[in-house]
Amino acid sequence: MLQAGSRLTASQAPTAALCPARHSTARRPFSASPVPPQQHRHASAAAAATAHRRQLLGAPLLLPFVAGRGRAVVMAAAADSHDLLIVGPGVLGSFMGTLWKQQYPTATVTAQTNTESNHERLRKMGLQPVTREAAPAGKQYPYVLFAAPPSGSDDYPAAVRAATRQWDGSGSFVFTSSMSVCATEDGSEVSENCPLVPQGKAAGTDKLLGAEAATLEAGGNVLRLVGLYHAARGPHTFFIKMGEVARYSGYVVNMLHYEDAARIALAVLRGDGSEGGSGFRGQVFVGADGAPLTFQEMVDACFASGLFTGSVKFTGTPDATPGGKGKVVNNAATRAKLGGWSPKYPSFQQFFKDGGKDYYSTSGLF
Repeated sequence: MLQAGSRLTASQAPTAALCPARHSTARRPFSASPVPPQQHRHASAAAAATAHRRQLLGAPLLLPFVAGRGRAVVMAAAADSHDLLIVGPGVLGSFMGTLWKQQYPTATVTAQTNTESNHERLRKMGLQPVTREAAPAGKQYPYVLFAAPPSGSDDYPAAVRAATRQWDGSGSFVFTSSMSVCATEDGSEVSENCPLVPQGKAAGTDKLLGAEAATLEAGGNVLRLVGLYHAARGPHTFFIKMGEVARYSGYVVNMLHYEDAARIALAVLRGDGSEGGSGFRGQVFVGADGAPLTFQEMVDACFASGLFTGSVKFTGTPDATPGGKGKVVNNAATRAKLGGWSPKYPSFQQFFKDGGKDYYSTSGLF
């Protein structure tokens, strides 16, 4: 059981706690490697023009991957391949890799990491781990999922841009972003087309928006996620550990279980619901369970489950603490676009009411 503990001031309770997958600080920096220096400017201009023409014609993007100075050396997968590259195979990415293997047993799922610390676990999950430094130069994949957090890179947009060059343009590229880029904090409803945080207002959102732009420019898709959780990970554990939190108890948050975050990423990668199964290009999706709740309701559900002990006291007011009143995320358009997608875990409260059991608590791998 997790017990309630020490005090926390308003300045020590960052909004980042609501989206742990996007704000983890446990990883070493991701750089733009293994992508070497840029191609000669004439080759780049020609490639850009070709990509633009192919987009207008609706053809798959064929993006060059620079393997070294001079001519580009590209190692592409077979035309009918479902091989997948996961950049940042953490809690979300690694589980998505297992789902992909279930769907495509003959596919190779490469899990690209900064270090070898999790390689044994990744192998047990059926994935093929490789460090960024050891990744084969010039190799491209038909499917790429970028799920590494901003904290793992010195230049996040550059790291995402480098990953787009590891995509051969045939299947799909998905970048997992965050709904923190949405500027609304007055408690009202938002969707895929929400107003964005202005550039320059916050370093965190600047990184995310830059990475989104790099993804969309390459023809990839952006998946904006809300607060992610499983039984032992998420903002609820943060609050329970602190005990006293200088935030407004009525702040509205939106949640999505890590398993469901992986499942919706899978749906976007496969092109579920796309016209003729042709896949998606340059689109923005939103992942949420559709059951927003307040901070107070969140911790109440945890204690009612019997899995946690202690108490949490929220001391802030809606006008005197960071974040305002929150937002209500409606992703009905995403669900419809993906052919009627719905989460396995319909709400945070229901998950804990049902005992809080999931892949992460039963697999013995986390």
